[in-house]
Formats: sequence, C-alpha cells, structure tokens
Amino acid sequence: MSQSQPFEFRSPHGIRKIESHTRSWNGITARNIVHYPDPGKAWHDLSSHETIVAIVLGQVGGYCESRLNLNRPTPRSRFDAGHTTFAPADMTVWAYTDGLRSVRELRMSFGPKVPESILGDDLDSAKTDTPVLLLYDDKVARCAALLAEECREPSSSGRLYCEGLTTALTATLFARRNAQMQRANGLSRWQLRRAMEYLEAHMTQDISLEEMAKLVGLSQSQFARSFKSSTGMPPYKWYLDARIKRAQELLLVGKESIAFIALQTGFADQSHFTKTFRRATGATPKDWQLSRKL
Repeated sequence: MSQSQPFEFRSPHGIRKIESHTRSWNGITARNIVHYPDPGKAWHDLSSHETIVAIVLGQVGGYCESRLNLNRPTPRSRFDAGHTTFAPADMTVWAYTDGLRSVRELRMSFGPKVPESILGDDLDSAKTDTPVLLLYDDKVARCAALLAEECREPSSSGRLYCEGLTTALTATLFARRNAQMQRANGLSRWQLRRAMEYLEAHMTQDISLEEMAKLVGLSQSQFARSFKSSTGMPPYKWYLDARIKRAQELLLVGKESIAFIALQTGFADQSHFTKTFRRATGATPKDWQLSRKL
C-alpha cells in the first residue's frame, strides 16, 4: 500500500511544506515527494545514511539544481525538470532552489549492496562511489515518473511491474556500459520453460522479479533483458497478458462471477480487474463476455 507520512529533509532552509507517499520494491524505498519552498532561495542536504537517487519530475516557478558546494552553482545548459542526482551514502549534496513555488520528485534510497543484488555482474562498482549532478536521461525520467505514480496511487500492475521499473532505472545509472549496450541472447530452453511454468503456477500471486531471476540463475537485469529477447515483451507484460487470457477462458465458460474470476486471475478486486481488462481489450469483462455469446 502507498503510505502518506511525514518526511523531513536534512539541514533544511526555507522549506515550508513537504508531502510524501512511500512504497518499497527490490530493497529500494521510493518516495513521491512534493515540497513547497518559501519565496526566494531555499535548500537542503539531500544525502542520507543510505544511497540517494533523486529525479526532479516537475517544478513550478523558478529553478532547482544539485550542488556539491552550496555557494557554487553547478554548470548547466538546461534549467527544466527531468534531471537526476545521485548522492552516495552520507556524501553531502545540496538541493538548491530559487524562486520555486513547488518541486515534485521521485527520491529513492537504498543500502550499498542493492545495486549488486539487482545487476549482478552488470554492475560498474565505480559508478556507485561517484556523485552525479543534473543528469538528463529520458529513460531514467520515464521510469521515475511511472514509479512516482505507483507511490502516489498504486495500480493493479503488481510487484513484477514495479521491480522491472526499478531494475531498468538502476541499470541505466549503474550498469557497465557494454552491459547496457549488448543485445541479450535470450533464455535457454530450460530457463524459459522454468520461467513460464513458474508464471503459470503462480497466476494468483504477486510475483517478484527477484524470485524469477534466482529460479534461472541470473541477476534481475540479466533475466529481464533475456526474457524480453526470448518473448518479445518484458516479464510483467507477458504475465499480465497471460492473466487476461486466463480470465477470457473463464468468461467464455460463463459459470463464475466477475468478482470470482478477478480473484482467480490474481487481481485485488473486481474494480482493478475491470480497469485492467478494459485497458487490454477495449471492453469491460461483462461486455466482452456478452459479445462472445451473440
């Protein structure tokens, strides 16, 4: 569940109000944060005892930036939102604003071993020790926006979807360059068979990407990349499609209620099932069922 809870910045100056919604996946605590500075200049230390990745998703008014020295602006050519800052654990990095009315960001915090647990041999350990300021990367920004939405208002997509997003974001920031560029060969026959059997056997459960990766002896990033190479879609999409197909089979039989079918295919309730089914097929479960009986 998403949690709305108090959240405090380190060494804040001129911060009037903070709103935060929090969720956790993959050993990563993710927060959708909106903060409201006082008029003029404001700042805080965005570092923590854990590693921090902060992606600014929106800003209203002036501008914001990250600085290693509070009194020294960071050289930049862009002043729009969408930039990422990475701060290693307990390394002071200042978040500075001037003239802003509000800032919205995704802020992720995690322990030192988390990148390796997600990336395995793909990890470039040197990247986890060096701060990054004002990085504009479209893939990171897209993943961050989707994760922030899951923090604010969780969907029915489940853990597999959110762990896939955190894995993609982590790989973009911390994977070795050749690991990011190389084309996956796909899963071996036994790996693909075991993955499919696991997905089908756990149709009603909130499956973890970590569990699936361990099942075939790969890191999460390697598994996600290889699975997509083998099937043409990421794990969460294949899993969602399989659940929708199973629901369609049950609807055609016509013996069970929509609410029962929702539970049998792993949805939290009938409302989530209906929204997801309509998004996938263009019709509600009931309308789809009726159209097949004509």
